[in-house]
Amino acid sequence: MPTSATPLKALSTHLVEEHPVAIEINQVSYAVMLASPHDLEEFVIGFLLSNLVISHNRDIHDINISQQDNAYIVNVIIANRCLVNLQQRQRQLKGTTGCGLCGTETLTQAFPTLPTLPAMSAISPNLKTTLSVIRRKLSTWQTLAKNSGALHAAFWLNTDGQIVACREDIGRHNALDKLIGYLLKNGIDRRQGAILITSRCSVELVQKSILAGVPTLISLASPSQFAVNLAAEHNLLLVQIPKKISLSIMVSSNL
Repeated sequence: MPTSATPLKALSTHLVEEHPVAIEINQVSYAVMLASPHDLEEFVIGFLLSNLVISHNRDIHDINISQQDNAYIVNVIIANRCLVNLQQRQRQLKGTTGCGLCGTETLTQAFPTLPTLPAMSAISPNLKTTLSVIRRKLSTWQTLAKNSGALHAAFWLNTDGQIVACREDIGRHNALDKLIGYLLKNGIDRRQGAILITSRCSVELVQKSILAGVPTLISLASPSQFAVNLAAEHNLLLVQIPKKISLSIMVSSNL
């Protein structure tokens, strides 16, 4: 029976890429992630910051990326003090395996102590003016999504509300880690600007933004209540841009 559907093989050049990315720290396996194979160095920098392995780009001495079949191997050499802290945390986690405290330790790893950002009373006037029209500008920066779609994006906006950088990935967490890695790698003052994400705003993205020291997180989708509460608790200015109205809604409960 004839069909108008396009064979998957014919579409393969337009499908989003997804590859295993094995992260090694000082030649020792640390994590395996699934990610789009673009901006991998920035991804790993942001990922290690979000996981409290490093606190600054200078904590990384070297990054080497190689490919093995369909996977990418990223070996990172970090400062000795960071390696000692990481090994201590890993020993503590291993020591709780099989005992009643295992769940508690897992929660501690999942929800680490976060810094409290300097309080902000409101979004900057220049940025607020830009938010009502910014949706129309995003697609010009999402170069990978133009070919394949199915990609999340994270943007860096300066204090004037202008887009400075965009990072894309099949995973929304990965896209944000890539952007954070870009900020660290280029020595950009993370206190002077805002992150905008195209994906739903879950608590993990709020955590990453707080750990990166970014004062404002803007989302095109509704945040979860947990995300709103956490943002308010740590003075992160959380903003939603609804799809069908022109004005942005600030959702942090401390505003």
